[in-house]
Amino acid sequence: MYNHKNIEKKWQEYWFKNKIFKTTENKNKKFYVLDMFPYPSGSGLHVGHPEGYTATDIIARYKRFKGFDVLHPIGWDAFGLPAEQYAIQTGNNPVNFTNKNIDIFRKQLQSLGFSYDYDKEINTTDPKYYRWTQWIFAQMYKNNLAEIKEIEVNWCEQLGTVLANEEVLTDEKGNKVSERGNFPVIKKPMKQWVLKITNYADKLLDGLKEVNWPESLISLQKNWIGKKVNNGKVTYHLKDWVFARQRYWGEPFPIMFDEDNNIYLIENLVELPIMNDIKPSGDGQSPLANNKDWVNLEINGKKFRRDTNTMPQWAGSSWYYLAYILKNDDGTYIDLDSSKAYEKFKKWLPVDLYIGGQEHAVLHLLYARFWHKVLYDLKIVPTSEPFLKLVNQGMILGKDNQKMSKSKGNIVNPNDIIDQFGADTLRLYEMFMGPLVETKPWNDKNLLATRKWLERIWRLFEKFINSEIKLNKEVQNKELDSIYHITIKDVTQCIEDLKFNIAISKMMVYINFLYKLSEVNDIKYFTNFLIILSPFAPHIAEELMEKMQQKTLENYKWPIWNEKEIIVTNVTMSIQVNGKLRATMELELNYDDNDAISIAKKITNVDKYISGKNIIKVIHVKNKIINFVVN
Repeated sequence: MYNHKNIEKKWQEYWFKNKIFKTTENKNKKFYVLDMFPYPSGSGLHVGHPEGYTATDIIARYKRFKGFDVLHPIGWDAFGLPAEQYAIQTGNNPVNFTNKNIDIFRKQLQSLGFSYDYDKEINTTDPKYYRWTQWIFAQMYKNNLAEIKEIEVNWCEQLGTVLANEEVLTDEKGNKVSERGNFPVIKKPMKQWVLKITNYADKLLDGLKEVNWPESLISLQKNWIGKKVNNGKVTYHLKDWVFARQRYWGEPFPIMFDEDNNIYLIENLVELPIMNDIKPSGDGQSPLANNKDWVNLEINGKKFRRDTNTMPQWAGSSWYYLAYILKNDDGTYIDLDSSKAYEKFKKWLPVDLYIGGQEHAVLHLLYARFWHKVLYDLKIVPTSEPFLKLVNQGMILGKDNQKMSKSKGNIVNPNDIIDQFGADTLRLYEMFMGPLVETKPWNDKNLLATRKWLERIWRLFEKFINSEIKLNKEVQNKELDSIYHITIKDVTQCIEDLKFNIAISKMMVYINFLYKLSEVNDIKYFTNFLIILSPFAPHIAEELMEKMQQKTLENYKWPIWNEKEIIVTNVTMSIQVNGKLRATMELELNYDDNDAISIAKKITNVDKYISGKNIIKVIHVKNKIINFVVN
C-alpha cells in the first residue's frame, strides 16, 4: 500500500539528519539556483507558493545527479511593515511574531521535501546579517551614493511613515491610500535618506545585454529606467530611491549626528533595540526616537544622537543572494569585504537560475542589480550582473479563476493537500498543470488524477518486486530499449528547458508501456525511471529504490541515453475542442489511445474549455487529432 504519510516523513527525516543536500565545493561545475526571497507572513503558504519552489527543487536535484556542486538555499525577508502593524494591533513584539512565522514557513517547506541546504538559511532580522546591510549602505555613503535631501514623499499619517510608490494604491474614489490598511496618503516634502540609483541608470541599461532573461522582463526594466534623449538632453523615468522609513521594524542606519547636525558613520554594528512600545511617534519620527537611552550617545565628552529612521524592506532583499554564499554552518558570515568572500563569489556568481513571482519583476530586480553594480565597482564581487537567467512563474488561481486571497475565501492550504494526497502529489500536480510561466486555475479533479498515477507507479513496482514482472537476462525487447532511451532523452531535455509538464507526460507514457511487459532483462528499466522521477516526486522514488534493495538516490548519476537505440519516432497531435485548436502535444508513435485522450484532457488550455461540460463524443484520428465535442 502506498502510504504517503509514513514514506514522506521517513525520507524527510533521513535527508535532514544526514544533510544530504549540504552545499559542496569540490567540483569544477557549479549551479546556483535561487528562489524569490519569501516574506514569512502569519498566514503561511498557500498552494501558489510551492510552484516556483518545486521548479527550483527539480533543477537542483537534477544538477546534483549531473555532477554539479549545487547551491540551493532558502531564507527570510523578515523585516517590514506587515509584521510591525500586526505587532501593534495585537500587543506582540515583532521579534516573537516573526520567528513564529518563520518556523511555520520552514515546517511547510520541509513537508514538501525541498532539497534546501538549511545551514545556509538566512534571516534579515539577524544582527549578524544586517550588520552587512549597514556596511553596504556605509560604502554608498562614502562614495557619494547616499545623501539626506528634502524630497517629496508619500506620507501616511496613520502608519506614521513614508511609503514607496509600490505601497500606495488608488481607491474607488481616486484617492491615494496605503496598501497596508487603506489609510490616506498625501504628498509631503521631507528630509530623507536617498540612494542615487540614477547615477547607475546607464549601467543598469547596459547590463541587460549580459543576461538571459525573457524579452518581456528586459522591456520592463528598460521602461522603468525610461531613458529618453531630446535635443541632446538625456532624461530618465527612474528616480532616486527614497531609502528611509519612520518605523521600528527595520535595519537601523549606521549614522549619528552631532549637535550641529553633522553626519558621522558608525563603523560597527548598530543593533535594533528591543522595545515594547513601537507605535508611530506622531511627530514624523520613528518609534526609536522614544528610546532616549538608545538614541543619545556621548563619545569622548561630545554628544551625539543616532539616526532614528530605519531602512525599507528592500534593503535586506537587495543582497541576500550574496549572503547565502557567505553563510557559515555556525551561523556567522564571512566578511563581505574579505579576500575569502571574493573567492567564494568567483565560485558561485552569477546566480545561474532565479525563479520568482511576477510581482518582483521590476523594482526588487532593479534594486538588487543596483547594489550589485555598486559592489562590483568597489571590487567586492567579480561579476557585473547578479542573475544570469531569470524566470517568472505564472500565478496559480483559485478554483473560481480568481487570485487566491483570504478576502475571496478561495485559498487552498498546502497542509491539507499534503495530509490527504501527499507532498509528491502536490509537487507533480503543480508541475503538470501547464507551462511554468503561465497562469493556471486550481482543479481538484486533476489533483486526484495525479495521486492515482503515483499509486499506479507503486503497483507497477510491486509487480516487479514480487516477480510478477520477471527479470530474465535472456529476453530482448527492442521496443522497450527504444522507449527507455527516448524517455531519458526527452525528460532530460524538458528539465533543461523548464518544460516540466511535458516531462511528466513523457514519464506517463513510459509507465504505461512497462505495464504491458511480463519480463525485462535489466533492473535499469525500473531504477533509472526512479532517478528521473525523483526530482519531481522524491519521496516515492527513494522508497521504491529501497524496496528494490538499491542504494539511496544520492549515490546515483543521471542516466544517459543512446541515440542508436531509438527507433520510434514522435508524432505531434492537435488537440481540439468543438473543432477549434486549443493545444498540441507530442506523443510516441505507438501511443495508447486511451492514455492520449486522458493526457489531452488534462492540458490546461483544453481543460478550461471542457471542464464542467458534457463531452458528447471524442473524435480521435490516430497520430493526427483529438477533438472533444462538448455542449
